[in-house]
Amino acid sequence: MKRQTPRGIWALRGVTIAIAIMVLLVVGTVVYSAYEDYSAVRPEFSPGSSQVQATATPYGSAGETVSVTVTVPNGGLYTLDVTLTCDNPSPNISCTEGHVSVPPGQQQVLRFTLTVLNLQQYLSSSDRRINGTVAMALEPFVSLSIATDLSGLVPAGGA
Repeated sequence: MKRQTPRGIWALRGVTIAIAIMVLLVVGTVVYSAYEDYSAVRPEFSPGSSQVQATATPYGSAGETVSVTVTVPNGGLYTLDVTLTCDNPSPNISCTEGHVSVPPGQQQVLRFTLTVLNLQQYLSSSDRRINGTVAMALEPFVSLSIATDLSGLVPAGGA
């Protein structure tokens, strides 16, 4: 005589299959969204990008303030958070953090300010690197931080 499988076991198998399908769908949409967002945002922060607008203005008697605006698109399926920061501003350099949350299918403008208090001292320095970080996040799923050099934003001849 063949033993029958209880109905509860069949129900649990059905629930397990449904959960597995949902997990695959969520992981698939997160991976797709991360790829689309990274592909759209990476060129925006590349040197020479037409989307990065840097405007230098004099600051005090010897300094300079660089105001940066970047258009950040979101081609993915989830809200994209983008933050641009200075990692180790020196006493001669100060920065304001730029942050923007971009809904899916839209674009927002990220604003960031970098101030060099003594431009001539900075330009004559052998180490002009200004460490920065571009952080992207598809909350609460995944985040990515990219280290970058922000010194290219400071014009060599000043404002």
